[in-house]
Amino acid sequence: MLVIRTWNFLRGYVIIGVEGLNLERFINLSVAKGIYLWDVKKVSYSVIQTKVSIRGYKLLRQVMKKVNCKVYIVEKRGFPFLLHRIMRRKSLVAGGIAALLAMYILTSFIWVVEVKGNQEISQDRIIEELENLGLEPGVFKYSLDTDDIETKLIIKMDRIAWVGINIVGTKAVVDVVERVEPPSLLSKETPCNVVASRDGIITNIFVFEGEPAVKEGDTVKAGQVLITGIVEKPGMPVRFVHAMGKVQARTWYQAYEVQPLKIEKRERTGAVQEKVRLQLGKYSVYITPGKVSFEEYDIITRSKNSARWRNIIIPVELVIEKYYEVKVKEERLSEFEARQLAVRKIEQKLEEMIPEDAERVDKSVKYYEEDSERIRVEVILETLEDIGIEERINVTNRED
Repeated sequence: MLVIRTWNFLRGYVIIGVEGLNLERFINLSVAKGIYLWDVKKVSYSVIQTKVSIRGYKLLRQVMKKVNCKVYIVEKRGFPFLLHRIMRRKSLVAGGIAALLAMYILTSFIWVVEVKGNQEISQDRIIEELENLGLEPGVFKYSLDTDDIETKLIIKMDRIAWVGINIVGTKAVVDVVERVEPPSLLSKETPCNVVASRDGIITNIFVFEGEPAVKEGDTVKAGQVLITGIVEKPGMPVRFVHAMGKVQARTWYQAYEVQPLKIEKRERTGAVQEKVRLQLGKYSVYITPGKVSFEEYDIITRSKNSARWRNIIIPVELVIEKYYEVKVKEERLSEFEARQLAVRKIEQKLEEMIPEDAERVDKSVKYYEEDSERIRVEVILETLEDIGIEERINVTNRED
C-alpha cells in the first residue's frame, strides 16, 4: 500500500543480502524477535535478499550469531540516508537555502502592474496615478493597502466609477470600470440612431421612430446600432429621422473582493480630548497646547465660517478637533462571516455601477480560498435595463 511505502521511506530502510545454509531458521528467528522483513527474494540456494528497517537491521546481529549467517547491505534507501547525503554537501545545502530565500524575497514584491477594463482613459494616466499612490513595480506587496488605493484612485480620477486591485503572485491586476456619462440630449429634429450603451442580450424592443436593427434574443455589443434612424424603402428616397424607442436587455455586472479572515475592530473607550487651531489660509496654528495622548484615535473636525469684515471675507477659520480614544482589537472571522462581509462590500460596489432604473433579476456568488488567511468572493449580478442611447447621424458623410 502507498501509505506503508511512504512510511518506510520516511523512517528509512536497507536492502540486505543474507548468505548461509540456515536461511529458513534465520527468517523464523527474525520474525520471533519482532523484526519485520519484506520483499524476501531467493537469489540462490544459499542467498536471499530482503528489506528491513534501520532498527530491525541493528537487531539482526543477535540472529546472525545463532544461525551462523552472513548479512551484508546491498543498498540504503529512505529519507534519513537522503538527508545524510545532502548534509555532507554543505555548499549544495547553502545554495538551496539561498535559492529558496531569494525566491521568497523576489516573490514578495510587485514586478508587473496590469490595468484592465479602461477604454477612454489612457493606461499611462492610470499607471501614473497608481505610482503616486504607491502601487508600482518594485514595491513590497505586503505593505500595500489595496482598499485605500482603490478609494483614493476613484477620488482622484472622477471618470472612474469602480476599481478592483487583485494581487496575483508578483503581478497587480487593476480592474477599472469607467463612469458612463449621460448622453447629451439631441433635439427631435436631429437625425440619430439608438445604440447600445453596454453589452447584453435583447429581451424586448419597442420602436417609436426609425427601424429596428436587432431583434429579441440577439446578443449586442456596446456601441452597436439597435434602432436605426436611416429609413430606406424600395422606390422611396432615403429618410433620416430621429430614432426613438426602448430597448430592454439582460446585462451583467461583476465584482470581486479578497477578504482577510483577520480584521481589526476599533472600539471607543469613552476618553476624549479636544484641540483648537486657527486656520490662516493654508497655514494653521494650534491654540490648545500639548499633544494628543492617545496612541489610537478617531478624529472629528468642525469649523466655524471664515471671518467677514466690511463685506470682505478674511480666510481665517477656527477649527475644533475632537479626538476619541479607540482600542484596536484583532478579530478572527469564521469563513461564513468572512463570506458575508465580502458579499456586502461587493454589493456596495455594484450599487455604484448599476443604473437606478435597472431591475435585478439574478445573482451568482462564487467563493475561492486564496490561502489560509484570505478568501476571494466573486459576485455576478444579472439585470434587466434599457441600454439604448442616442447617437447623432452624420448626414453629410452619408449623402456623399
